Order: sequence, then C-alpha cells, then structure tokens
Amino acid sequence: QESEMDAASKAKFNEAVQSVDEVLTEPAFVETLKDFTAKHCETFESTEENKLEYTPIFESYAKLVDEYVDQRLVEKGIDLQWFMNVLPDHMEADDAHPRTGAVLELLSSFDDFHAFKDMMIQQKKALALEAAGNGGDDDHTKSLGDDMGALALIKEKLELTRILEEGGEAEGWTLIADKGWIQTFKKRDPNSPINLTRCFATANVPPDELMRIFMDPFTKTKWDDDVTTCEVLGGEGFEKDGFIVRQVAKMPLMNQREMIWRWIWVKDHPEPGSHTGIVHSEPWDEPPPPNTFRAVAKIGNVIVRPLKDDPSKSRMTMFAHMDFGLPAFIANHTSSNWMVRNVLKLEAAYKTLQLQGGK
Repeated sequence: QESEMDAASKAKFNEAVQSVDEVLTEPAFVETLKDFTAKHCETFESTEENKLEYTPIFESYAKLVDEYVDQRLVEKGIDLQWFMNVLPDHMEADDAHPRTGAVLELLSSFDDFHAFKDMMIQQKKALALEAAGNGGDDDHTKSLGDDMGALALIKEKLELTRILEEGGEAEGWTLIADKGWIQTFKKRDPNSPINLTRCFATANVPPDELMRIFMDPFTKTKWDDDVTTCEVLGGEGFEKDGFIVRQVAKMPLMNQREMIWRWIWVKDHPEPGSHTGIVHSEPWDEPPPPNTFRAVAKIGNVIVRPLKDDPSKSRMTMFAHMDFGLPAFIANHTSSNWMVRNVLKLEAAYKTLQLQGGK
C-alpha cells in the first residue's frame, strides 16, 4: 500500500525541485551547454541517418551534464538518485512545486539521444541565421507607424492568430501536456530553434474581466509578482493602435528581463462577446539597462471567449513565441509550465480584485 508523503517529506521534495531547477538554469551551466553545442553542432545533419561520429559527441555531452549536475547537487545536499526515484510519483500532486513537471522533462531530455540530436540541429540552424544577419522572421520588428498602417497590420496579426488557432496535427502541432483544464501544444518554427507554443485553457474568470486584467498595463504590477515595473511609452490606446508597454521582470533564476512590446486589444473578435489580444515586440532605439536582457516577442496573442453554458468562466487560446535569452532547449521544455502559471496568476488576480471590491 502506497503511503502519502508526510509534511516534512513534501517540504524536502519541493526544496529539492527548487535546487535542481536552480542548477539546470544557472548561468554557468547554460553557458557550458551553449559552448558545447556551438562547438559540435556542425557535425549534425537533419536526416534520419545517425552517423557514427554522433555517438562520442553524445557520450561527451551526457558526461558533461552528469558531472556538472551531480557536483552542484552534492554541494546543495541533494541526492540525485533519490530525487529521480521519487520525482515521477509526485509530479502531479496538487501541492507539488510548480516546476516539478518541467524539471522532470528537462532531466529526462539529457539522456535522450533524439532530443540531443534535435538540439544540435536547431543550434546549427540558429548559428547559420545569425551568420547571415537574420535572427528569424522579421515580423516582430514592424512598427504600427510604418507604411502598412495600423489597421492593415492589426488585420494581418488577427489572420495569423486565426490560422494558428485552427491548425492541427497536419499543420505540425503536437500535444506536449494535458492537465484536463489546459492542453499545451508545440509547433516547430523553421526560422528559429524556439518552438511556437499554443494552449487551450479554461479559466475561472469571466471573459471581460480576464481581458481587463490581462491587458491593463496600469495595474500589471498589482497582480504579477514577476513584473517589477510596467510603464506606457506610447500608443494611442486600445481604441486605436494599442499601447507600447515597457515591463521589467525579475524572473526566477534569471537576471532581469526588459520587454518593450505593443499591446493591442480587439473586442468582439473573432465573434461577438469574445476578445483578442495581440502582443509583439516594438522597435526601440534605447538599449536595455545594464545586466538586463531585452526579451523578444514574436507573438504573444490570446483569444478569450465565454465558456459554453457558463459565462462566468472563459475559454482561452494562448500563443507564444518569445526569446528570453535562454538556450532553446530550456525554453522549449519550460514553455508549457509558463502558460499554466499565466492562467493561475490571472485567476488569483481576479479573486484578489473581487475581495478588494467587496470591501
């Protein structure tokens, strides 16, 4: 008979998750992996054939990861074997650390040759694009002030959102996580090693209120603990071309990130009573502050509709392709957790605002 973890064991397990997560995303480890992939990625080719020279490179990679992670965890007092044994049984617990699933997926990927080969091929493509002076699709660099005009660009973004929402397996979407109330999918981006992520989620917030919270730059810091500052730099408001918003966020385990993004809110789209939010990077001449990475949002759109038979809840579709300065394989393995956290934070914000309004 399987016994439940007592409070002390749960606390130990969650502390271990936090420690492992810190090790896997600390700058020294990230730079070590980036150096390794940059050195060896040219050997790999995007074919089904696995050449003999792949094997010693993969073995060197596995040894590099094992030695680094094991040494750092020993320093933190964590028994990696114990952690790996108990991790699968507790990753779905209601009170488990929110990073548990992402940590398990990431640890498992280090021993997966196919994941390793994919990482090397994507790094090879990224270096080729960088050498050619093209970091990927230029769409995120378009400003609403250029010749396209605000309405034309908004229309283009709305059409892209429709295509991404309707796409299925035939269009390259693959289910990567299903928690019942939220399903997360990924899709390869041919111009970037970072995947496009999409989720369908049910939120315990009415659609109008959800969008009011999600798209209001003036109250962002009141409910999102990750965001330290949020200011409007430009734009004529949601009735016209939206807002240019600058956020500075201190995210877990990373130096602060700066986001200068255009926020656009289109009401009654794609259907009456629904909402569409459009978020993408805005060109900005001023450099970011010292020790700050300027994150790039290729797409950060959301569609919010009333849930059928219960208009007090919302059915959300979220899309994300964002570069926060992490190696692509880490960004791709943590994207599903990021979307879950976003929905949970919005629900918590709504409850807090309800309580404040009742006073």
